[in-house]
Amino acid sequence: MSKDFIHFFGTTGNKDIFFKKIRSSGGLYFSVDSTNIIIDPGPNTFYKYINNYEDKIDGIILSHIHIDHSNDLNIFVELMTNGGEEKQGSLLLPNQAIEERVLFPYVKEFPKHLEIIKPNSNYTIKNIEITSSIEHKHGVENYGFKIKTKNHIIGLVTDTAYFPELLNSYKGCDILIINVPYYIQDKPKPKHLDIANVEEFIKVIKPSKVILTHFNCNILNSNPVSIANELSRKYGIEIISAEDDMILEL
Repeated sequence: MSKDFIHFFGTTGNKDIFFKKIRSSGGLYFSVDSTNIIIDPGPNTFYKYINNYEDKIDGIILSHIHIDHSNDLNIFVELMTNGGEEKQGSLLLPNQAIEERVLFPYVKEFPKHLEIIKPNSNYTIKNIEITSSIEHKHGVENYGFKIKTKNHIIGLVTDTAYFPELLNSYKGCDILIINVPYYIQDKPKPKHLDIANVEEFIKVIKPSKVILTHFNCNILNSNPVSIANELSRKYGIEIISAEDDMILEL
């Protein structure tokens, strides 16, 4: 395995797909520049992490409160801080997660740094710089991120409806990870992206690599591997359809 990598613990947020064991739900594990970060720890994330890694966690990032992103949040705060015995690590999350007690009050004081995410703001977790996006349109307070490492600027486009101003938050990224549950949007008031929206990101941001993830039945039934291959040919860049437990070497 490369020294720097991203582990995709799961690739769906859809309960029907998860309950039927078609795909796993779960977050992302960034191990980059000697910094270890858990992002959006949904169901299964803790189980998969402790069965694969013994590394110290330097930080946890939560994009929004939906359970497929936040289910394992509190247990990771416990793990990062040794049950509160060691005041260490960083936790970035929207204020709504505190207001609605998605983050349990008793663990709130455990991390060394707890920061409330604001739009277009800068944060640091050990050796990694993180910039939050404009607030996404998803029905709850929600942000994506630009994650700056020594060799890459990685954009994480979390759940959102498409709107043109969204693109400005991800300019400069050479790698894009995009949550795209739909091949073709079929909701009158969408809260997620589809492939036509992904193409807008590719045309404007011009990344060198794109990873598609967070699938529901709409896109799975249309074969996301074939979709990714077709987009790769069309735009001449590497586009990957993520699989459960895929490890992307950086």
